[in-house]
Amino acid sequence: MKWIVLFLAFYSTMHAYSYNDVLRDYEAKNYDKVCSQGNSFLIRNDKNENILIAIGDACARTDAINPLGVVVKNLVTTKENRESGSYFATLLLQKKLIYQFMNDDINLKELRLPRTEHVLSRVFEELAKGNYEQVDGKVEIKTPEMDYVLWLSDDSPKKVYIDENSEGKLVERHWYL
Repeated sequence: MKWIVLFLAFYSTMHAYSYNDVLRDYEAKNYDKVCSQGNSFLIRNDKNENILIAIGDACARTDAINPLGVVVKNLVTTKENRESGSYFATLLLQKKLIYQFMNDDINLKELRLPRTEHVLSRVFEELAKGNYEQVDGKVEIKTPEMDYVLWLSDDSPKKVYIDENSEGKLVERHWYL
């Protein structure tokens, strides 16, 4: 039994996701893999800020916003790293506020948060401006660039879906919990 444990420990060390793997996959735009495999760095509270930024950006690009809370706390050493931390924290807060807006009907008007190019920021900004209509249990936002439809799933806990539409056709669907 002892040998099996030692073998598994050795095997997992030999096949662990490394810094080089993260950077290689990030440069290859394998964002899903970087985000999911990068969780091992988050679990062990890794302090390599370059790796954390790559993982955070990969997670933001794949709509996996929840891990960003762990990334944010360790981005402190340089101005650029702190800016990345603020970006990730902004996305996390916007996701949470949009979730409350859809589930609890909270008022977002007059709230101002930094704007990014992420879909959460674009939607949040329009909700805060009051630029939306509620139609058949959905929230519709029309902008010159894109139309957005927000709706809740039927499962429990409910997910917030954001559909990006252009010229009446679905371009991309995002969901957040």
